Amino acid sequence: MKKTIVFVASMLCSTLAMAQSPAVNVKNTVDMEQLTHTEVSHKIHNEGMTSVLIAAGGTEERGPQDVLGGHTFIARYNATLVAKKLGNALVAPVLPITPNATGARPGTNTPGAVTLPADVFKAVVSAEIESMAWSGFKDIYVMGDHGGGQKEMQQAAEEADAKLGSTGVHVYYIADFYDKTHNDIDMYLYEHKLPIGGHGAMMETSEMLYMEPSPGAWVRPIYKTVPFDPTGITPEQWKAQRDAHDAGRPAPARAPRQASETPRVDNGLSGDPHPSTPQIGKDLIDICVNNTVAEIRKVTAERRAAK
Repeated sequence: MKKTIVFVASMLCSTLAMAQSPAVNVKNTVDMEQLTHTEVSHKIHNEGMTSVLIAAGGTEERGPQDVLGGHTFIARYNATLVAKKLGNALVAPVLPITPNATGARPGTNTPGAVTLPADVFKAVVSAEIESMAWSGFKDIYVMGDHGGGQKEMQQAAEEADAKLGSTGVHVYYIADFYDKTHNDIDMYLYEHKLPIGGHGAMMETSEMLYMEPSPGAWVRPIYKTVPFDPTGITPEQWKAQRDAHDAGRPAPARAPRQASETPRVDNGLSGDPHPSTPQIGKDLIDICVNNTVAEIRKVTAERRAAK
């Protein structure tokens, strides 16, 4: 009898909790995967949300501390903030598989990565662009959080723009979501005397610390102590290389790796994630969002002025 009472009480509590949970705020939702087709239609035709962001993520290893879906989670999170800041855009389903995934190789000791041939990825991006045009979107912006596939996204966007332009649909490749953002983040790390660059290091770890739904969900606590393969470049060397690049000069030669340096480790890390914090992650996310919004507004204004 006592077990029955406990079970019934538990069921009642669960039902009450579900009844009291807040309703979905469709008005503020920009992620198309969380909307019905009628809600998307209403946003396009009644609210003027005729822009859509197609963002690519990726599934690859990024050290023992960061989850495989990091690129996809970051791409969706940043694209959502961009869409909300623009005010007239939705976010298309994020592509979770891209070319050149780190760790996707025969005999790997870092399993879980998934990669796509470049031509297949381009075809998938092209198909999603066309699907968004069929849905009624007039401005389609293509971008990616992973280095692999950037060229294919640009090609797909340019080809689709030429194909669809006569129908009033325009497609743009947004390079600053990745390129300018990475450059600006490296400068941020340099100015804050933090480790620069490296796969699965400061950038990705800090961003996921900030955006993860609960502590440890996307970044395991070992990020503070995990061994890593150093990039072999100091902040000063990085700054010298950047200055040379900006000035059009040859990059200064790097000193050879010394035998006394930290021994190489093969765990997917090529940089130091130890100083990562949620606050750093927020700052880096802001850089990406602001860069992306600025480029979207710029290219859209240029297109309209040309018309």
